[in-house]
Amino acid sequence: MGGQKNLHLTILFSCIIVLVQSLNEEGTILLEFKNSLNDPYLNLQNWNSLDSNPCNWTGILCSSNYKVISVHLSGLNLSGSLSSSICRLPFLMKMNVSQNFISGPIPDNFNCFRNLEILDLCTNRFHCEFPNQICNITTLRKLYLCENYLFGEILDEIGNLVSLEELVIYSNNLTGEIPSSVGKLKRLKIIRAGRNYLSGPLPVEISECESLSVLGLAENWLEGPFPIQLQKLKSLTSLILWNNQFSGEIPPEIGNFTSLELLALNGNKFTGAIPKEIGKLAQLKRLYIYTNQLNGTIPVELADCLNAVEIDLSENRLTGFIPKNLGRISNLVLLYLFENHLQGNIPNELGQLKELRKLDLSINNLTGSIPLEFQNLRFLKDFQLFNNHLNGIIPPFLGFNSNLSIVDISKNNLVGSIPPNICRFQKLTFLSLGSNKLSGNIPHGLKTCKSLEQLMLGDNLLTGSLSVEYTKLQNLSALELYQNRFSGLIPSEVGNFRNIERLLLSHNHFTGHIPSEIGKLVKLAAFNVSSNRLFGSIPQELGNCVNLERLDLSGNFFTGSIPDKIGMLVKLELLMISDNRFTGLIPGSLGGLIRLTELQMGGNVFSGAIPFELGQLGALQISLNISHNNLTGLIPSSLGNLQMLESLFLNDNQLSGEIPNSIGGLRSLMECNLSNNNLVGVVPNTPAFQKMDASNFVGNNGLCVLGSNHCRLLPSPSLSPNPSWFKKGSRKKNSQHCFNLYRNDLADFHRVSLLDYEKTEA
Repeated sequence: MGGQKNLHLTILFSCIIVLVQSLNEEGTILLEFKNSLNDPYLNLQNWNSLDSNPCNWTGILCSSNYKVISVHLSGLNLSGSLSSSICRLPFLMKMNVSQNFISGPIPDNFNCFRNLEILDLCTNRFHCEFPNQICNITTLRKLYLCENYLFGEILDEIGNLVSLEELVIYSNNLTGEIPSSVGKLKRLKIIRAGRNYLSGPLPVEISECESLSVLGLAENWLEGPFPIQLQKLKSLTSLILWNNQFSGEIPPEIGNFTSLELLALNGNKFTGAIPKEIGKLAQLKRLYIYTNQLNGTIPVELADCLNAVEIDLSENRLTGFIPKNLGRISNLVLLYLFENHLQGNIPNELGQLKELRKLDLSINNLTGSIPLEFQNLRFLKDFQLFNNHLNGIIPPFLGFNSNLSIVDISKNNLVGSIPPNICRFQKLTFLSLGSNKLSGNIPHGLKTCKSLEQLMLGDNLLTGSLSVEYTKLQNLSALELYQNRFSGLIPSEVGNFRNIERLLLSHNHFTGHIPSEIGKLVKLAAFNVSSNRLFGSIPQELGNCVNLERLDLSGNFFTGSIPDKIGMLVKLELLMISDNRFTGLIPGSLGGLIRLTELQMGGNVFSGAIPFELGQLGALQISLNISHNNLTGLIPSSLGNLQMLESLFLNDNQLSGEIPNSIGGLRSLMECNLSNNNLVGVVPNTPAFQKMDASNFVGNNGLCVLGSNHCRLLPSPSLSPNPSWFKKGSRKKNSQHCFNLYRNDLADFHRVSLLDYEKTEA
């Protein structure tokens, strides 16, 4: 029985061996290649050693005679390292392991392919020098190494790839100059080597790549003049050189690049005028020459680029007028001319650009009115004219015919009302009309524009109230109505603004209380209701707005004390509650606002002592103002910890005692007003106080300001003082004598000890 069992086992193992041995050699090579990879999602689970061949495995393509010709493993979440064993596949023509997490170096012997035409290692984590060993695979037509961590220089061996048609090596850390041997690649059609650290000028030899159609070298450190030599490349359709260090003028020879469809020279240092020859580029679709130092006028010949879809000349120094004939470019979708020095009217002819989707003429010196023709542009989405000198009205039917998404016409001199149909199609996300002279109520259609995310109408003459309708705008993150003529209450429904981050209502005529529902606005970062007619106390619930960074309640009629919960708003950078009627103590919890850069509490009725905890506000830089209150007690020496503070206002209180020397040691202090208190002693003789005007210390009868006629000091022992100075009734005489000593010998006077003098007087 035992012998029969052994026989069965022998037969079984023999079968397994036969099955294993039945896998052909190419399958064995692939399994060896797989062994160096990690496959956490088991995407290669069907790579089975029991198969006779690998032709049905994931990513494997075979020829009709079962020879592996393609390995395509893109995007399978593979990690591990790259094995050179795959080189032994004799008929492999295409290998693609892109979009994985394979790391380590590319093996040195990764070059023994016999027929490989396409190699794609993009979007992995390979970390090694540029793999010059690959340059020995002379059959390669397409080489993709993009989005890895390759470094070092591209060596001359790149010229060995005489069959190469596409070289894609962008987003690595490659350095050095582009080798001149690239000129040997006569079949090369595409070079994409952007987002590296390549430097130096473009080699002249690149113009010998006679088949080149796409040259992409953006985001490098390339320099030198515009590469005129490239005009020899009659097939060149895309010249992409943005964000480099090219300089000099764009030469008139640009007109010889007659096949160009994309010209991207933005983000360089080009100077001079835009050559009129650019109008010869009849095939040009996209022209990007923004963010340079170009000057002169926009050539009227630009309008001859009738196939243009996008033109961006922004962020230069262009002058003159916007050419009217740009309205002839019927396919134009984008026209950006912002941040130049253009002047004159906006041509009505631009209203003929029926395909226009994005128009930005902001930050220029344009005058006149907004052409009414713009309200007829059906596809207009992005419309920006801010920071000009435009006048007149906003076209009344703006938005009636178009799916407007972004509209910014702020900082002009526009009058009239807001167009009622500006959000007709409920696509408007951003509307900024601030700093104009617009009047009237906000139209109902805007109050119910559910797509709105930012509504900025500040600094106008608008009227109306903060109606409940606004609170239904659930996507609203910013509402700016400051400096208008709005009135009425802040409704309790303000708590419905669940996504609001900026709520700026200052300089209006709002009345009533801040509703407790304000505490529901947990995303609120800036809340400004200053200069209104609000009253009542600060709601405790405001302390729930834990993301507040800027809080301004100044210039109202608020009463009561400051809630301790305000001290829990640890993200606060600015707190302004000045010019109200707040009473009680300044809470020590404010010392927990460690990000504060400015604290304004002046012009209230606070009493009691200045809490020493304010000395913990180490980020205070702009100002600490608690002037014009009823504060008493000593100035805490802890304020000397505010090493970044520039302005300190403690004036017009009832503070007593001496000025702490620690405050005089604040090196950043530029302004310190301590006037109109009950301070005594001497003003610390420090560099900070020496440069301040004496008016900062007036109104303190017991305070000695060095150099004043009311300074009463004891000379240093070296001056051998007359004991009769310290008799009762001789105070005035002593003061004058001290002052004379100061004038005669300033150095000795500075050594006088006020403390000793006070002890003697006692």
